[in-house]
Amino acid sequence: MFEKWGKDVEGLKVEKFKCRARIFFSTEGSLDAHFFLAFRAESRPGTETVLDVLNSEKTFIPLEDILTNEILLVGKTEIAYVELSGEDTHQEPLNALEIPVKVELLNGEIMEGSFFSSLPPDRLRLSDYLSYTPQFILLWSDKIDHVLNKACILSVKHR
Repeated sequence: MFEKWGKDVEGLKVEKFKCRARIFFSTEGSLDAHFFLAFRAESRPGTETVLDVLNSEKTFIPLEDILTNEILLVGKTEIAYVELSGEDTHQEPLNALEIPVKVELLNGEIMEGSFFSSLPPDRLRLSDYLSYTPQFILLWSDKIDHVLNKACILSVKHR
């Protein structure tokens, strides 16, 4: 599931682990790649996730192309969605409201799953979730979870 990876940065050893994912671009291409994730997330307890990396302030993300083993810097704005394998998904948030949805992307793809909202009680509507969450959001599914770029979503409706 995870492979430990380290890199010296100005004399400091930065240890990361690799997380495999398939990235789908707004240009309709895709890439099987490893994300490099920290063993400690910056803003919360636990390890860093793909969602944390995508919602970071970084404009370009270092990824390892699984086919060539090359390190690429990929622009986040062109990522339509990321498909996470079963073992690399997140745990459902505790005490969060489940919102079952059907999502249509700009490229015509339809995805079904659920968003889990931990927003305050006065912001429990689907429109609130889409308006008050970061650019990349997690769509939970029984089969494969997806991290969606909201800029690539055409429409969302309740299921």
